[in-house]
Amino acid sequence: MIARIARIAIVFFGLYSASSICQPLYSNIPIRSLADSDFDGVIDARDKCRNTPIGSDIDNTGCPLTTLELFSFHFDIQFKIGKHQLAPEFHSRLKALAYFLQQAPNTLILIEGYTDNIGVESYNIALSKRRAESIAKALITSFNISPNRIKTFGYGQHDPLASNETEVGRKANRRVNGHIVIPFQYDKPNTDSISDNQPNVDHYNVSVPFSRNRYGIKTPYRPSIESLGQLLQDNEDTLVIIEGHTDNTGSKKYNVALSLERANNIADLLNTQFAIHPSRLKVLGHGPDRPMKPNDTQEGRKSNRRVDMEVVKEFKVKKEVIVPKWTIWSVDQMQ
Repeated sequence: MIARIARIAIVFFGLYSASSICQPLYSNIPIRSLADSDFDGVIDARDKCRNTPIGSDIDNTGCPLTTLELFSFHFDIQFKIGKHQLAPEFHSRLKALAYFLQQAPNTLILIEGYTDNIGVESYNIALSKRRAESIAKALITSFNISPNRIKTFGYGQHDPLASNETEVGRKANRRVNGHIVIPFQYDKPNTDSISDNQPNVDHYNVSVPFSRNRYGIKTPYRPSIESLGQLLQDNEDTLVIIEGHTDNTGSKKYNVALSLERANNIADLLNTQFAIHPSRLKVLGHGPDRPMKPNDTQEGRKSNRRVDMEVVKEFKVKKEVIVPKWTIWSVDQMQ
């Protein structure tokens, strides 16, 4: 009888003791495994960025959405050897790009043409330029994109994607690609102290005049070009479009070459003095085709002998990968 009462007492106190009442149903180990210290919705076991500010949009590793990509494009269009014409069936491949441009009217397009290494360099540069212009023409005529938003460049056989030793490689190099950019703006400096012989400067444009038939940079205009070089050096995601111009005196061929020499002279200064990579120096020579003023007066011709520089910034888009808050992971994934 005594033994029976003792057994009952042991069972009673075992069931109703404080330690038994407080015993959790599950182990603490899985609970700790599901901890989310910074309350960003990603458990600590998977969180690669601890202490994320509350309310931040994060990716599935718990890191803030700060990844940026340059908006560049490569046309899935191949050109036949020695040809630049864009076949009608390729127009449809420009629809997505044209739609984007229509929705983002503040953007500019830099279209760059290339060739393989067959033929002489001068011919290939001209051919690659015509290939870029064929894309530009399609955007203008078929999709109503303003020509003022398009810049075309021809680099010939330079910067190949693949080896020119095989036909497959040469085909890949006969291409057109480019970048979408936006004007670069910064706080406008105080211009009260700028003298009258300084070039025209605004937020991100510089215009430098040149003497007739000359391409050398005059000393009074160097400080503004150097300021531009410093700006490019300080802002690595910028480019500068350098466009040379002439008046209409002389032949068209001579003036195009002269305008290109003027633009290249400024590009060389930015490259050598400020180590700006050539890929960020977009050079064009228009000759007499884009006058600022009529060429029928001496004053007008003087204004047209110039190089215009525009600083632009590569357009960027943010990747957004949003994970639902308080995503529940099964315990076995933690092991």
